[in-house]
Amino acid sequence: MSAEHLCYTDGSCKSDGAGGWGFCVRPPRGAPIEGYGKATRTLAKVMEYRAVAEALAVLPEGARAVVFSDNAALVENLGKKLESWRASGFAKVDPSVVESVERIDAAIAAKQLTVRFQWVRAHNGNAGNERADALAAQGAREAQGPRR
Repeated sequence: MSAEHLCYTDGSCKSDGAGGWGFCVRPPRGAPIEGYGKATRTLAKVMEYRAVAEALAVLPEGARAVVFSDNAALVENLGKKLESWRASGFAKVDPSVVESVERIDAAIAAKQLTVRFQWVRAHNGNAGNERADALAAQGAREAQGPRR
């Protein structure tokens, strides 16, 4: 049984719709892998799901992973509904997150990943979650553009 990749993911959205996503993947061996991005006219939930899709995209084939998120609905949905969503052709998925859900499902299938989803309390001193939060916030700040 191989060791698990620990994937911390988070999304952020400012009141003006400027959003960011971030992830911090801690592989069984080697340095952490981090990534973040930005979007405009978005929602926090869109950024949360995008963070998971981006984190899974960097995992090697056949990896075992735990995806940590402080979004309880995301953890519940991906942990319990992904198979039924796939069976329905993703027809029952919130349209705002369907693209990321399809990417998540495709990465799991194409890379033969073993993934479980775990909720983690936000802003509670968990270093991985705090790092993902900081990266998501950085993306959201960048999406806002330069300050006037």
